[in-house]
Amino acid sequence: MCCKAPAGVRFCEFWAALPRITAKLSGMPNWDQVTHEPPLQAGRDGWLVNGDEQLLVRFSNGRSTAHGQWVILSTYRWVRPHPPEPQSQRRMLQHNAIEAWQNMQKVGWRRCRPPVR
Repeated sequence: MCCKAPAGVRFCEFWAALPRITAKLSGMPNWDQVTHEPPLQAGRDGWLVNGDEQLLVRFSNGRSTAHGQWVILSTYRWVRPHPPEPQSQRRMLQHNAIEAWQNMQKVGWRRCRPPVR
């Protein structure tokens, strides 16, 4: 089941269009680059939450290959007080994951701590 993205687009359509969105924005200057810390540090996961969508996304370090460093994005449905339920998982190159992280924050996602299990 899809939910609505901030612009009224279904979330799965937004997620599918994310590479095109980041490609368009990559040529734009990043005014807040200094104030944003990188989404992933060695051995740590990054978490973003969207309370309106009741979604939680985990960015975790994947394996390094000849093609570059991979990041695993795991999406969860989170209806409190229940634990998060896994929805999907995908991997992307680290530079694409950093762009996705920054763009998700621009459309209303907030950084958060991992949920308590």
